[in-house]
Amino acid sequence: VRVHGPVGLVTLVAEAMGQTPNVAGRLLGALGRVGVNVFGIGQSATQRSISVVVDQAALPTAVRTVHAAFHFGAGRVSLLLLGRGTVGGALLRTLAVQAPILRTAHDLDVMVVGVATSDTVVFDPNGIDLSAIDARLRDGSNWPAATTGILDALARLPTPILVDCTAAEGMEALYTEAFQRGIHVVGANKKPLTAALPRYDAAHRAARVAHRSWRYETTVGAALPIVSTLHDLLRTGDQVRRIEGSFSGTLGFLCDQLARGVAIDVAVRDAMARGYTEPRPQEDLAGTDAARKALILARELGLRLTLDDVAVTPLVDADLLDIDDVDAFLVALAARAEAFGARVDTLAKAGRRLRYLAVIDPEATPALRVGPVDIGPEHAAWGLRDSQGFVAFTTRRYADHPLVVQGAGAGGDVTASGVLADVIRVAEGLRG
Repeated sequence: VRVHGPVGLVTLVAEAMGQTPNVAGRLLGALGRVGVNVFGIGQSATQRSISVVVDQAALPTAVRTVHAAFHFGAGRVSLLLLGRGTVGGALLRTLAVQAPILRTAHDLDVMVVGVATSDTVVFDPNGIDLSAIDARLRDGSNWPAATTGILDALARLPTPILVDCTAAEGMEALYTEAFQRGIHVVGANKKPLTAALPRYDAAHRAARVAHRSWRYETTVGAALPIVSTLHDLLRTGDQVRRIEGSFSGTLGFLCDQLARGVAIDVAVRDAMARGYTEPRPQEDLAGTDAARKALILARELGLRLTLDDVAVTPLVDADLLDIDDVDAFLVALAARAEAFGARVDTLAKAGRRLRYLAVIDPEATPALRVGPVDIGPEHAAWGLRDSQGFVAFTTRRYADHPLVVQGAGAGGDVTASGVLADVIRVAEGLRG
């Protein structure tokens, strides 16, 4: 084969040849997914090695890709993190501790190659020193303007994963661009999963067509295995008849604090300080966050619904939610604290407790309801404490005794651990 220009040679020897009956297909497929063009391919007379000719400039990428595809040493995972807020920051701290352990104990080399904020991005294909993120971001590039080039560069790295820890709107379009380039997506962002159905469908279709993973366990219950449990039920042929739960660890925390006699404005400030709330706590108190989580699960059931189809009752008076400024909202909330506390006290005297619950019932009208309810001690949510969340699946198999998933349902560290778990699942799912 006549090749113009400088070239490099990548050769697999006997040890790799014995790993799979289709070495050539596996080799070419791996290189093709990262955009490395192969100009020639040849096999030795002894059939103990196979070589491909690539452009010299692509040689480092080709070598890294082959090493990852055939598991020579630790499997490399390349992360581009979007968002350095509560969850994104916690993920970086977790990786600083856990990455060396994953490399030593699990042969998994999780490397952060890019970090983006709302307006700045830093990218280094050789990995970023996590202790120097702040300094690197000060000299970073403009994120929106650099998006296409950085996605192209990420796609050329081994096991590229876009990790969305933002709460930004419209990210499903970026996900689609990533899938089309062969990039996997792990998201803690609920909004792409509750977007208008055409955009939601397009993103899922792009992932399927590209055979890329889109994992979003943390969008519903932090690190609780809620989405994966629902997937397992559906994929094994069960019929889900009802889903009920405290989908918002934030509102669960607030209800528990109210039951302990804490004023609602004080409880909200505490939740904000712990990183339990959205940047605007009005979203939590309005039930918007819980409604999004309910809609995510409803769509997983196959219900073709939008946020407008969710019957939502806020935890607090609706007129308070019209106050956009967070500080002004908290001041107004404090003025209503005494009346709200009296409502909780009345329930307590009657042996009842306030909980903010969501119900998904495909046979009911409306199929999705989210709001505050008072419950008795027989209810599964009676014993919830702090930010614990719970979801009960009533199905054909679990008809008399629902399948319950319960645990911590809010917090940056917990959610970050769930994001990292999704990253690990993507990487381990690619190991052949």
